Amino acid sequence: MSSVLVRVGDALRLILGLLVGAALFAIVLLVCVQVFSRYFLGAPTPQLAEISRILFIWMSFLGAGLLVSRRELIVIDLLHDRLSKGYLGRLNVLVDLATAVFLVILAIYARHLMIVVGQKIAPATGISFDWFYGALLGFCGLGLVFIIERLVVGATSGGQARLDQGAAAREETAP
Repeated sequence: MSSVLVRVGDALRLILGLLVGAALFAIVLLVCVQVFSRYFLGAPTPQLAEISRILFIWMSFLGAGLLVSRRELIVIDLLHDRLSKGYLGRLNVLVDLATAVFLVILAIYARHLMIVVGQKIAPATGISFDWFYGALLGFCGLGLVFIIERLVVGATSGGQARLDQGAAAREETAP
């Protein structure tokens, strides 16, 4: 079970990294087209601005999910150097549980918000506002998957070593 979770988590991390990079590239490309269109052709493109905005929101929340997977979003650095390995492990579990509670509450309220604004549409593109606020639910779901992966794999014998090896491998390949 834990090896499946590690493989799924690693695949999700790879996909998220690619999606965040692709979203950033698309945003830069869309903004360049928008600037060219506005200043050289005299034709504003509000549709591109809305699409860029949606991509930026999704890029931010997918990137935040990626940071949760690497335990880089919520870290108590002050205590890391001063605690023994046993206490540090307990602190990490406590932070993961608190983060999971926060993500569940955030997901509930994000869903309520989507119900309230779901019938509204963006003026230029006609895209439902669900696409804007759906990024919150995506972040919550991804964060919970990664926290469950850490807690389950960390609870198994040798699981923490596997997570540490995966984290070390990710740090070596990170830019």
